[in-house]
Amino acid sequence: MILLKISQMEQLNHPDKKHIAGFTGNKNIIFLIFSAVVLFSCSKEKDERPAGNIHIQSLTCTANPIKAWDTTLITVVATGSSLQYGWEANHGDINGSGKTVKYSAGECCVGLNTITCRVFNDSGEVSDTVMIRVTTHYHP
Repeated sequence: MILLKISQMEQLNHPDKKHIAGFTGNKNIIFLIFSAVVLFSCSKEKDERPAGNIHIQSLTCTANPIKAWDTTLITVVATGSSLQYGWEANHGDINGSGKTVKYSAGECCVGLNTITCRVFNDSGEVSDTVMIRVTTHYHP
């Protein structure tokens, strides 16, 4: 509101433009205050939960690389109480749930693929990734 009135009065060349509501007309101070408010009000809180007593000891697969249409078993070994598991792949399919899942990928997934395992309970969560290379089924 003050910024708008000052800029309007400057355009009109009003003689009282520096004395509106006790304001001295220093635009730098307003800019600094405005910048500080924007900076601190836009800070983002972390969505991560603390790990608690959860620790992933290993994340392994039975075959790597694999050919397209083949499968590999991925197993996580983790410590903690009442653990639950979540799995995600950037390409390919994950079948199953729990500590061991089956990963497969078709020709469209040839390349290096990332599989993420998230281990969590009421006290927190941790995650780890394994990279699996998928090669074409048609060429040796």
